[in-house]
Amino acid sequence: MTSARGTYHHGDLRAALIDAGVDLARETGAAAVVLREVTRRAGVTPRAAYRHFADRDALLRAVARVALGRMARTVEEGLAGAADGAADGAAALTAVGEGYIRFALDEPGLFDVGLFAMEDMAEVDAPEAGGGAGRSPYHQLHDALARLVAEGRLAPGSVDGAALICWSGVHGYATLAALGPLRSLPRSERDAAASVVVAGLVRAVASGRPGGDGAPTAP
Repeated sequence: MTSARGTYHHGDLRAALIDAGVDLARETGAAAVVLREVTRRAGVTPRAAYRHFADRDALLRAVARVALGRMARTVEEGLAGAADGAADGAAALTAVGEGYIRFALDEPGLFDVGLFAMEDMAEVDAPEAGGGAGRSPYHQLHDALARLVAEGRLAPGSVDGAALICWSGVHGYATLAALGPLRSLPRSERDAAASVVVAGLVRAVASGRPGGDGAPTAP
């Protein structure tokens, strides 16, 4: 606790509070990130937190951005190891989807806070939400879809619909497998199912008509 107080005196209390919030989220999820416990772990009084965060929601958003940044780094690892990932859009899209799910399964608490504590899409543009290349998971998805467009496998006008379909499918499975009824299955089974889900989404998108002519448009 002494070191936490020391960082506060050097102007790093905000970072210390976010770090404490990240640790709490990793343990239990978004519900665990409360100002009283965060300040206790940082070694300061609850009143001190209000100099940096107006309320708990503001703290949650800051923790969520860090969680998204960590997810982005997990996706980057998959992109680096993907076969032909530098040129092939389908391989890149597969790496993004599988990396998203892998992060959810490895870090269910951070997955919970990262996606459920966002107020709106503006959070995905925050610098903290980006990985080493400065791209958030949502941007990484669009980057992969842009490769498919460049390869002539996806119509430019279908990108928004494809992004919504991919995100909905991957996020839905990740939620079921990390936080929902599928979480009790062995990890090997959840990983295998993740590959099936992602492969199906990639095939649908790479066909050039995700969702057909009536593909929805992302907000």
